[in-house]
Amino acid sequence: MHNLKALIMNNHQESTYALLVRSEERSRNAFETVAYSTVLLSVVIAIWQFALHPVKIPAGGIEPRIIATQTAAINSPS
Repeated sequence: MHNLKALIMNNHQESTYALLVRSEERSRNAFETVAYSTVLLSVVIAIWQFALHPVKIPAGGIEPRIIATQTAAINSPS
């Protein structure tokens, strides 16, 4: 009796798997391919933007340099 129940359960699992394999939708696969490609492309573009963006971090303890035009304006008599 127990073996018969196990055999029925195994047949049910196999038939469920076969049903899932046969029910593959081509239009959904095409949509998923386009969606995943778009997400991947947007991630690559975002990383590329951050990689190209310069980061200016001042060094500790060093005075920032004054641009020459500002120095000339300060030193010129008014």
